[in-house]
Amino acid sequence: DAVMRYFPEGTRLTRPSGGFVLWVQLPENVDSLELYSMALKGKITLAPGHVFSATYQFSNFIRLNAAAFDYTTERAIERLGDMVVELASRK
Repeated sequence: DAVMRYFPEGTRLTRPSGGFVLWVQLPENVDSLELYSMALKGKITLAPGHVFSATYQFSNFIRLNAAAFDYTTERAIERLGDMVVELASRK
């Protein structure tokens, strides 16, 4: 729910029935590698989607992992959402 609350319109995600991995589709013009660099500077880690493809597909996808959800995780998702909004508005 936090991803959908803080990320921009056009974001889609999987709704796994178990586990701790979310596959998030960002707006088309957001490059997940650029987001990765921004997030890392903010001490947030994520997996850019292209690492899951040999042909650089999924450039606007990310994988998020969180074994526990707490205040710190929610604030990180909020900050990450702000970064996605910034990147989406650039193009």
